[in-house]
Amino acid sequence: MNLASISKERSSIMIRKIGFFEKENKDEFEQFNKFANSNVYHIENSKSFSRIMIWSTNVIDTLLNLVNAMEEPYFVLYILHVSRTGQEMARYQSHEINRLEIENFFIEFGNFIENDGRHDIWVYSPHMNATVVYDKDNLIYLYGDMEYFENLLNGLQFSDHNEPLYLPTSHSHFYNAEYDQQEIDILHHFEWHQSPLRDEDY
Repeated sequence: MNLASISKERSSIMIRKIGFFEKENKDEFEQFNKFANSNVYHIENSKSFSRIMIWSTNVIDTLLNLVNAMEEPYFVLYILHVSRTGQEMARYQSHEINRLEIENFFIEFGNFIENDGRHDIWVYSPHMNATVVYDKDNLIYLYGDMEYFENLLNGLQFSDHNEPLYLPTSHSHFYNAEYDQQEIDILHHFEWHQSPLRDEDY
């Protein structure tokens, strides 16, 4: 496939959230393009942890499916890396919330979460010791019962990708002005506990 035509076929998420510099590293870009228009996952094992990396073409639906497969109550961690409205860049942790509250949260802020690169979001289920992370690079990470979540993903028609999922090193993030009010609103949605950003958040 001609690299010049790839961006025309990529989902609207990529056009609105992430920009690429295809010519700077064609090999990485070709690796990325193998899964860029697919729903795939890859199980990553290391000495310290195991997790499932996920690439989804419909992020909010995928997040809702994953969260609904976890036991309530939940805790949400919203990490604001960049602000266009003068909000404090920090970690914002919710109080304990139920399934309806988190579903309403994703419905209200789904477009902002999915189509803007200024944040990461984590959802934790203490009863299952399971965490879903959606980061600014449009990757979803799952921590918890690997077999349980893999079966769930297979049922959602995700394919097992035999290579790690990652974005090309040369890319940028978009912070869209149309979501500035949602940046303000999301920080008033829950009674957040605010804490400073950590080194790993940058």
